Amino acid sequence: MAYLLVLITLFCLTLKGYCGKKTSIYAENTGDAFLFNLARMVFCVLIGLGVVFLQAAQQDLFAEKNLLLLCLLSGAANAAFLVGWMLAIQKNAMVTVDVALTMGSLIPAVLCAWLFGEAISLRKMLGFALILAAAAILSGYRRDSRGRAGALGLALLVFAAVGDGLTGFCQQVYNQYYTETGTRSHGVFYANAVYQFYTYVFSALILLCVLLLYIQRRGQPSKGLLRPLAKPLPYIFVMAGCLFAANYLQTMTTGTYGMPSQILYPVLRGGSLITVNLTAMLFFGEKPTARSVVGSFTALVGIAFMNVL
Repeated sequence: MAYLLVLITLFCLTLKGYCGKKTSIYAENTGDAFLFNLARMVFCVLIGLGVVFLQAAQQDLFAEKNLLLLCLLSGAANAAFLVGWMLAIQKNAMVTVDVALTMGSLIPAVLCAWLFGEAISLRKMLGFALILAAAAILSGYRRDSRGRAGALGLALLVFAAVGDGLTGFCQQVYNQYYTETGTRSHGVFYANAVYQFYTYVFSALILLCVLLLYIQRRGQPSKGLLRPLAKPLPYIFVMAGCLFAANYLQTMTTGTYGMPSQILYPVLRGGSLITVNLTAMLFFGEKPTARSVVGSFTALVGIAFMNVL
């Protein structure tokens, strides 16, 4: 069942990437990108609230302080990833961003090994190394012409990767402390949808502040601010649904079905490298190359090392 959820999660992440590519066409400036991400978070909040009521878990909305603090950290990490990725991609080649995010997937594995005693075997580390190599290979054929990114580009890269990794780690902290299967549970449980809902509430609030600061610095008029949303709104809604589903299923996979975080996050990153590049070939006219075939095979071998061999 855990691997079925991983496959569904990969599908959601791939569809999210496809819609993200479509949405990027309509982003004429940095402010539009901030606005699109904020709209996505607002949709996630509404979806989360709907799932809470569908699960009859509305009583869990009166959450204790520690869970809200965890959701605040998760929301901040998610906002950092969204903003950091958007800015990092302007300063760095795509290959550099892909490799950094793949390395960021090691953060929840290392932190969970340190705090919760999840052992990291040599075989799994070898599998992760192969997935990291696949990231460099697969992204290489999409390399752009940017030169050295400088200190700011490197800082944005780290910002995005750490945000992505900490989002995954927060999911594991929730699993450990606030679910019935958690080893650190203190008898107070909260529905997964409630955790996701508050995560996106805080993420949306942070992105709103970022957008307002951007508007203030640029001196842009508020009139017509939402106009750029008109055309990409359907894609943004689908992205929000896929993002919510992907994070919900990741939390369920490691919590309810016990898949170690050191397997889940690198495997999702490796699988996404393959599916996103396949999507680029099938829907955006990028022809397969020897590099893409070798990279996909390398990622598959890395996944096999982490799960089968």
